[in-house]
Amino acid sequence: MLQQLRSVFGIMSIQLLTATVVYSQDTTFHPDKHWVCVSQTGYNSDAPKRFTAPTAMEGTADFYITAAGSSTPVYKGKTVRGVGDFSAFRPAANQQLYVVHVKGGTLPEGVSYPFRVAPYLIEKEGLNPSVWFMNDTRSVTGTHHSAYGGCPWRDGTYYSYEIPSLIWMYLSNPAVYDAMPATISYDSLKAIVLSPDYKLVKSPNDETAMEAARKYFTTIEKPVGNRIPDVIMDLHWGVGYYMVNPETRDPSKDPLPRQLHPQTLAQLAFFLYAYPYLDKWFSHNFYENVLQFTRQHWAKVGLLDIQREIGTSKGRHAPGFSVLPNLLMYEVAKREQWPEAADYMKAASKQVTWMIDSLSMADPMVTKGQRMSEHMLMTGMAMYQLQYGDQAPAGLKKKIAEWTDIVISRSDNAWDFRRYDMGNNWTVPEFNEVGNVAGFPASALLAASVIKDAPKKQRLEQIGFAHFDNLYGRNPLNVHAAHHPERGFNGISKGYPKGYQEDVCARLELSRGSISCLPGTEMYPFNPLGKDRHLEGWVNHNTAWNMSLAVLSWYDNRPQALEKKNDGLYVSWQAPVTNSNTLPLTVYVNGVKKGIASAVAEKNSMTFKAKLRTNGEGLVLDSGAVPVSKNDRITVGYGYGFLERQLALKW
Repeated sequence: MLQQLRSVFGIMSIQLLTATVVYSQDTTFHPDKHWVCVSQTGYNSDAPKRFTAPTAMEGTADFYITAAGSSTPVYKGKTVRGVGDFSAFRPAANQQLYVVHVKGGTLPEGVSYPFRVAPYLIEKEGLNPSVWFMNDTRSVTGTHHSAYGGCPWRDGTYYSYEIPSLIWMYLSNPAVYDAMPATISYDSLKAIVLSPDYKLVKSPNDETAMEAARKYFTTIEKPVGNRIPDVIMDLHWGVGYYMVNPETRDPSKDPLPRQLHPQTLAQLAFFLYAYPYLDKWFSHNFYENVLQFTRQHWAKVGLLDIQREIGTSKGRHAPGFSVLPNLLMYEVAKREQWPEAADYMKAASKQVTWMIDSLSMADPMVTKGQRMSEHMLMTGMAMYQLQYGDQAPAGLKKKIAEWTDIVISRSDNAWDFRRYDMGNNWTVPEFNEVGNVAGFPASALLAASVIKDAPKKQRLEQIGFAHFDNLYGRNPLNVHAAHHPERGFNGISKGYPKGYQEDVCARLELSRGSISCLPGTEMYPFNPLGKDRHLEGWVNHNTAWNMSLAVLSWYDNRPQALEKKNDGLYVSWQAPVTNSNTLPLTVYVNGVKKGIASAVAEKNSMTFKAKLRTNGEGLVLDSGAVPVSKNDRITVGYGYGFLERQLALKW
């Protein structure tokens, strides 16, 4: 029945689009009904929930929400300058489809596409397609026997950020990735690639790809274990491939030659940092080989030097890309007791100091102009402040606040859309910027975690979630960014209407979860007849989306209470673990990990609760009793490493 309703409303909405559009260069678009642009994916229950009525940008209009197929309002409000806000609408029926109706003025009433409202809906609906995309787009071993660009992923480059995005995803919400079906068979792929019948379809810059794939399966130790999560299999592929094929060249008219690029090597720092949380799947010998390779080349490729280049909107050289990798290498070096550990922290500090002194956040080339790589700027700055605030260079918090003010000033429009500038450019000039929109929530939510000004924090959240909405349909075309939403995405009524040529370049249209295009400046503030930007998907766009999903998981990881009672320790936690009814909480005593305590989801709730019983020996964890003494510090956490959230108390 729900699917039938989707079909009916999808047809109605498509008619709304197509019946009024005349594709003529000299024709002004004249809608015959109100347009109501929503996130077709839907909205998180406790997050900002907004939509755009671009046909009601002047004054106000009435809106009301009904269940799909019903005429009974369940929520009412007014749009203001084209924006409708229903953040207070938190229905209990998580599977119900809803639609927004807008009426008033000279146009007949319009109705949105159907959507849902549920706890952690954005994380849940993004989980499968984001991982499937990384599975499907692997060079040689994915859904097409090609390796456009010669990197581990088709159409990948040294600045694609695949390995870091996978690490961010896993560390932010390990339980959901552990619980996903394990669909990648190492042995099957090995047999396929080593078969004499395997034929690689020729693509630019793939000269070393076939040899690299075969070396991966014959010289790199295989993953350890019987049931290995797909994210871990993808990570093993990416790291292992670069170990046998570290030198690459970007096929997109890059003047740099084939080489070991600093940004390629920087990706390995994320794996090295995360290894203690992954060691059940990666042999120690695998880790040691990556460790020594990375240490040997780090200074040689310039990663200890200040990176002063501000790249073009291609996205190759985002300022600040080296900050977080150096912070992670600092932690690796301390763990390994290297004498040069301080060099990595010094490099990060010098880089951030240069950024504070030299970068103008008002210059769009520093921020949105870096297109899908922009998140590298804020992830470095925010994580430096959040993890090493007492060591942060003077002015870092002020720089993040400056970025925040610029974002807010450029987002005062009916779409809550952060513009490129306040002149002629809504979006990045010339380029398709779907990856920028997909990656922007990561930057917005990280900045919101640093700033203390409550109204600005709230506005950043609105703008950040509005970019998820824009990606999923709240845009001047009223479409989802995927040209083939039926491949990987759930319940999408209308995808981007035009697509790139099929069966050429990286063949990403064969992959589940591919996001390809969004409206550019030509369609803003509301001109659906405007020219399309480049319609092709790109792995770089999806890894930016991975980053936003990961940061959202971290942002929504919310410890609620930790309380000592006579009969034990009581824990209450909220986390976006949507595919399991248990939450594995790490328990520390005086900073030392002692084991895992499983919290269980309450019925019809996203709150997980655990009671850690006490006995004569101390706390009882999943693996047994742990001694605890008076005044010991007990800490409970979820997530791993720099993405772990914690609560603590004194025993």
